[in-house]
Amino acid sequence: MDDESRRAFTQVLVESLSEAQRRSGRQVQAISEDTVPFTDLEDFDSHSGVEVEVLLSERVGFEIEDIPFCEGRRGSRQLPVSEIVNVLVKKYGTAIQHAMKRSTEVTTTQ
Repeated sequence: MDDESRRAFTQVLVESLSEAQRRSGRQVQAISEDTVPFTDLEDFDSHSGVEVEVLLSERVGFEIEDIPFCEGRRGSRQLPVSEIVNVLVKKYGTAIQHAMKRSTEVTTTQ
């Protein structure tokens, strides 16, 4: 995946995280690639994670399943945004790249 598509996808994930926080009435704080949703975002939990999956899927135009917010035995290690993106790019790479290109094309033609 090219760097531009990866950056665009990261931004879409960050926007989805922010939107989930806002919709839940929680404080929307700055989110970066180093942000660990389960520890850094106010009251972020598994229900928030499902909402992020739905928002992200809507934004990219295909279903994203099982965002890996945690890994390890019983989810013992929470992942930062950058690692979440790495896993999703590995799983959905080509589809993400096409979705980000389509998004860019739509934005530039409007």
